[in-house]
Amino acid sequence: MRHRTTPDDDLLRLALLAAHPSLSPQAGAALTLRLVLGVQTADIARLFLVSEATMAARLTRARKKVVAAGVPLAIPGDDVLADRLDTVAKVAYLAFTAGYAPGSGPDVVRAELAGEAIRLVRLLRSNNPAAQGNPSLIALEALMLLQHSRRDARVDGSGRIVLLPDQDRTRWHRAEIDEGMTLLQSLTGGGAARLSSVLAADYLLQALIAAEHARPARPQDTDWVVISDFYRQLDHLTGSPVVRLNRAVAVAEAGDVPAAFALLDGLEDSLGRSHRLPAVRAELLRRTGRDEEALASYRLALGMCGSDAERAALQRRIDDLG
Repeated sequence: MRHRTTPDDDLLRLALLAAHPSLSPQAGAALTLRLVLGVQTADIARLFLVSEATMAARLTRARKKVVAAGVPLAIPGDDVLADRLDTVAKVAYLAFTAGYAPGSGPDVVRAELAGEAIRLVRLLRSNNPAAQGNPSLIALEALMLLQHSRRDARVDGSGRIVLLPDQDRTRWHRAEIDEGMTLLQSLTGGGAARLSSVLAADYLLQALIAAEHARPARPQDTDWVVISDFYRQLDHLTGSPVVRLNRAVAVAEAGDVPAAFALLDGLEDSLGRSHRLPAVRAELLRRTGRDEEALASYRLALGMCGSDAERAALQRRIDDLG
């Protein structure tokens, strides 16, 4: 009797296609985001910090390579799957990021896409013993649950972005926060974290940052010194310009705006297409009373931004200063 496939089987097969050794991790991840999860090419390009034309060409080459190599659309055996888990974790992470930071269109949050990323990680961990205990997947699931728990508070009744300090914390999903904290405890309990790779350390540090945001009942009780130190460790671990930008925000929140400015130095080369760099710079300028420079930087960010909701938020900043 032939086994009848389920939507879960199909999702796993298609996602594991990204981890096939005939494809580079970047090409496989991009292909899965586009074909399996429906992320737009422009948003994938933003995730990989390249132009849309460059990403479109990469996707075309990846499709041709899959056809030429005859990559099987099947779930590999347990012994093979164990070597591909980190690659699939990266795909899920990118999909989740695309759900919570849409680079274009009217959506503030694409909760369905973020939910699919969480479902993919849960499917992997429930279908394979190696995946069940994989530190990268455990840390990633904790991170996603902690972030996803805030989805209902991120947008107000008018569809506008609600920044973290202004969110109604009674709308956060406490059961998901508790589950994320439990997963974190399984990695960090008893002293040193149980990690297997740089990727696991990356996701763990991000999850620890999310946990710090989730703990206090009031935003003013958030420990930004601890958060900025986690970002320092993450910056040294990854060298990511996006992490450096987030670190600058955390350092400013911790009270050291000059140090935050210094962290922005040199980011134009890697984040030149992102509106978030001039937006962060504008906020730091505003905090130091340099309103005219802040206005110019906000306007630069506005012109670069493709997200309707983020454009509206930037325009409100400009109106407030103007």
